Amino acid sequence: MILLMVALALTTPAAWGQDEDVAVQLDTFGVGGRFRPGEFTAIRVGLTSNLPEATEIWVQWEVPNADGDIAEHGRSLALTPGKETKVWLYAMLPPDAQGTSVWSVRVFNFEDGQRRAELGGIRISPRNANATQVAIRAGMIGVIGQASMRLNTLTAGYANTTARPPGSHEDVAVVLGLQPSEFPDRWEGLKGFETIAWGDAINNPPQDLTLDGAQALRDWIQRGGHLVITLPADGNPWSLGTTSAMALHELQDLLPTRTPRRDEGVKLQTLMPVLSKSDEIPPAIARLNPTFSFRVFEDLDQGNASADNFYEPVIALPDGRVIAISRTFGLGRITVIGLDLSNRTLLSMGFPEGDAFWNRILGRRADTPSGAIMGQLQKAKRLPRGYIRELDVGTGLLVQSQITMSRDAVRGLGLAFFLFVAYWILAGPGGFALLKRYGMAHHSWLAFTVAAGLFTALAWGGVGLLGQRNVSIKHLTILDVLARPEGDRGDNDPQWQRAVSYLSLYLPKYGNMEVNIDSLPGQRDLLANWSPPLINTQPFPNTDRYAVDEGRSPQSYRLPSRATATQLYANWFGSLPAREWGGVFQNDLKHPIEVVVFGDREQALRGIISHNLPGTLRNVTMIWVQNNRPRPRRIERGENTLPVVEYQDRGKMLNIGHIWRMSDLHPGEKLDLGLLQADGSSLMTRNIKQQYAEGYTDQTRNQQPPKRDALEMLSLFQQLSPPEYFLQRSETNVEPSVAIRRVLGREMDLSPWFTRPCLIIIGHLDQSPFPIPFSVDGDTPRVDDGSLTVIRWIYPLPLMNEIAFRSREQNQG
Repeated sequence: MILLMVALALTTPAAWGQDEDVAVQLDTFGVGGRFRPGEFTAIRVGLTSNLPEATEIWVQWEVPNADGDIAEHGRSLALTPGKETKVWLYAMLPPDAQGTSVWSVRVFNFEDGQRRAELGGIRISPRNANATQVAIRAGMIGVIGQASMRLNTLTAGYANTTARPPGSHEDVAVVLGLQPSEFPDRWEGLKGFETIAWGDAINNPPQDLTLDGAQALRDWIQRGGHLVITLPADGNPWSLGTTSAMALHELQDLLPTRTPRRDEGVKLQTLMPVLSKSDEIPPAIARLNPTFSFRVFEDLDQGNASADNFYEPVIALPDGRVIAISRTFGLGRITVIGLDLSNRTLLSMGFPEGDAFWNRILGRRADTPSGAIMGQLQKAKRLPRGYIRELDVGTGLLVQSQITMSRDAVRGLGLAFFLFVAYWILAGPGGFALLKRYGMAHHSWLAFTVAAGLFTALAWGGVGLLGQRNVSIKHLTILDVLARPEGDRGDNDPQWQRAVSYLSLYLPKYGNMEVNIDSLPGQRDLLANWSPPLINTQPFPNTDRYAVDEGRSPQSYRLPSRATATQLYANWFGSLPAREWGGVFQNDLKHPIEVVVFGDREQALRGIISHNLPGTLRNVTMIWVQNNRPRPRRIERGENTLPVVEYQDRGKMLNIGHIWRMSDLHPGEKLDLGLLQADGSSLMTRNIKQQYAEGYTDQTRNQQPPKRDALEMLSLFQQLSPPEYFLQRSETNVEPSVAIRRVLGREMDLSPWFTRPCLIIIGHLDQSPFPIPFSVDGDTPRVDDGSLTVIRWIYPLPLMNEIAFRSREQNQG
């Protein structure tokens, strides 16, 4: 046995399948060679057939789930003899996955829709593909091309640890070197990325996208992803303004149709207000007198608009030239930047600065001080000496406490305890004492046998009476509804909803039951077994297997059932049935939502809205993001200052706004927005700090936010008050602050909406029906009490350029 173990240890995984009918080799683990535990992950394997003829095969990646069952994530395809075929497979990794974790990939003959003989296999591990693990608490940004575009200023550089950058709540892994030709063919392979920045379209043109890769990217954007495109200074690889009747690449219909103007020989000084927190160019750079070329989409001062296809300005120079535009697509967005941020000259000069430029694009508010600046702060004794509390809000416990089915378990335990005590008394000392009193102690064994049989029958009958016979679910669902104001998109972009749900599913039978999401045509919804991160779970001793066809329907398969509950994750995109959900919120046609403007100031909202949801909306929070932008953050000025952001500008929000918290809103009840007081007490910055930071800084009390606050903190994550990282003056005291951490709920963050005017309403629908069209063995399951749907209604308001871009004239806000 020892010799066998040594021989296996010396055998490389690639060699295990060399003499098999189909040789298997791990090519990629995670897009870009990165993976995050607890997240959907893509792997690509190479299959080479040693068989004499073309063969239909089934290849599967075996990943144990939280119950201990083996999920066989696979797909079928045809192999040609002697030719390597690469195929993508997808699975949600367990939250305890590591770089040394090992899984199996197996290949079977596939005939008449059934697996036959096994043809090959391999044991895989992330380290076999040189993949790097991203910390479960870190975000991910993908970059097409090798130039970082200074996105690396957003990270501490330790995304595989628990470190975070100063002034930020979490770290982010910037994954360089993505190639469009290597994109996965299904959108869940990109799900771990919050943003994908396309920086080098000359060497990585959009034409390199395969049809499936382009569809995966489109689906990822539509479900909430953010694609950022930076245009090169020369050439037109994106075919902007091309008049050809046929699309030249698969993303062309999502881009501007007009050619932006090309301005050449622009001095760096002109770009400094949007690239840096300082207006002064370092002398070493000024001596070079660099100039740049960029694309202009619109001229705010001349009314020369060339942006179209629902794009709107995002960043403008002080002279009114718009160099960045954005539009929504589904629940995600696409941003096009006219300045080549992969320009080596620009990058070598240290531009753009992350907080000065990227915060506006990505919807962040954290500062991005460099290591050198932190060193200067330390030397000047301006680093805070107080502690920063690390507060976990997006945890497995937040979800599990909401969806656990404990009622029937408590009843069952109560019955079991009662029967055990009664059995122990009757079959033990109580029964013996009774027999002895009547002189029948010699019948003790007979009485014991009768008692055992009696209580066995009682226990069996009690289980039958108390046991649940119907399929049921208990869920926590985040339902996002993006409203379409009248005349916004016409019929080209229908109103979609997205539901992300964590649910406990009770399956009363033993064996297998079919679970299914009734997806709309063309939509690829997800349904996967889910394990709460950072919580120990106990698998069942009798493990089983089930197949998930990743090539066709990852939202429909037969799941092992044991007359108990299992936990699932669902991601659905579609349209809610009006009969049950009433269109969520309605805008009164006679009193539509409007912004009251006095002079050049937004004074208030007016209009009447109501909802026809199936229940009372509780814990309502309303957020009004205005057009008005604060003055851009700037570095300290004057004597004895450092190149750090002005103290009052640290963690500055992107737009001014207001927040109101109220209690209940009943179905049909009219809400008059004109009654909302937009004053100092409702200011967004103040309320976010008071509600989600103050009160949680005391480490000794270990106070945890209530469910309402925790869910709202996940919804506003990148807009939460950043932790303190420097002092206004040396040796001064600083108030304790809090750094918020999350291990799930990244898709809940609405922060990108805080870059433009909108109205957001968040509310809780208790005891709510399940908004996802879900069935078990063809029947709709019963929804248990305690289920919760968090409604998030987003209503875009008009962008008023004359107000939004006043800050380019150094308006004090």
